[in-house]
Amino acid sequence: MHIRLEYLAWTLLGFSALAWTTAPVGGGQQPPIRSGVELVLVDAQVIDRQGWPITSLQPNDFELFIDGKRRKVAAAVLVQYAAAGGSATAKESHEAAAGTERRQFMLAVDAHSFAPGAAMAAARAAGRFIERLEPADLVGLYTVPGGAGSAELTTDHASVRKSLDRVVGRLEPPPTSYNLSKSEIADISSGDAEALSRVAARECAGGGNSCRRAIYADAVALAGYLEAQIASSLSGLRGLIRGLASVSGRKTLVLVSGGLFASDRSSGRVNMGAEIRELGREAAQANITLYALHMDSSFIDAFATRPGITPTLFRDGNALAAGLENIAGAAGGGVFRVQAGNGDFAFDRVLRENSAYYLLSVEVEPGDRDGRAHAIKVQVRQRGATVRSRAVVVIPKPVAPSAAQQRR
Repeated sequence: MHIRLEYLAWTLLGFSALAWTTAPVGGGQQPPIRSGVELVLVDAQVIDRQGWPITSLQPNDFELFIDGKRRKVAAAVLVQYAAAGGSATAKESHEAAAGTERRQFMLAVDAHSFAPGAAMAAARAAGRFIERLEPADLVGLYTVPGGAGSAELTTDHASVRKSLDRVVGRLEPPPTSYNLSKSEIADISSGDAEALSRVAARECAGGGNSCRRAIYADAVALAGYLEAQIASSLSGLRGLIRGLASVSGRKTLVLVSGGLFASDRSSGRVNMGAEIRELGREAAQANITLYALHMDSSFIDAFATRPGITPTLFRDGNALAAGLENIAGAAGGGVFRVQAGNGDFAFDRVLRENSAYYLLSVEVEPGDRDGRAHAIKVQVRQRGATVRSRAVVVIPKPVAPSAAQQRR
């Protein structure tokens, strides 16, 4: 890992500082930082269309807003690791062993979202991801829900890879008398009479009102099942995120999931968007960048469990991705949808994006320092660039001087 700093004495979540010396990105002269200015740190990845980090940016290339108000970026320090897919040099390995910051990856597999066979495919893809890590990278494994695996971050990659063999899919479609898709369940249980009529025309074959009532009761029961399943996954993820909050440094959480359903209806059943977004904010506050790999098997499942493609097949796929997008968006990451193949391209993309990032020193106003979460947005003036940065940042309150300091 290369860190272009001569002096580094900060934390990633926020700090007060007077001044420091940096080796500027791009070899230019770093502008001086005014003594006494209140600063906080924000980390941001800037990548091109292929996911490769853009490493030549200067402070004035960045625009940063806190609660919609522009704040000055006083310095931009590039933190660069060994190239993705390459091997660390002896010097880098020595630095890592001596305690220098290392990449920290936590793999989380949402077992509730996978049938047994699909979980095995996801575990094999995660195993290949572990094989691509650098020797100094830290990695852990967590199964959601239940926490099975090696949640401790370690350089013993072989032991974590072995734990993947114990990942078992827990998705069990609930018993039902009717062929209802997830979107139809959300519609009917939310009181959509038109959706109920469409399904009844398809399923009842002249069953009349008794059939319609049975379909409605089935949809309500299935909506409860879906909500309980989503709540279980969220609870497991919340426990993992709160555990990682106590780990210092920048963490990358890679969630491997068959989808997290978020209804596209503005109200009604199977709508847990608020809970999902709140979890993303918790991840951001814990200094976690969250990526989700959506192993989307909805098209294959349509033929395995139903007589054919339902009218809501693509809507279902988008709704399963929407929940993951809500979490990852708040936590400054992204979602990669894998509809065929083994997902290697998505894991490779995660590694590329995480081979470098910027630490931005931001001048804040006194009113920003209240210890609360603030909405934050980082952007750059470069075409074709994507910025990955958390959606919220907690800016600590100023530390009151001690009595001895006041007397000086």
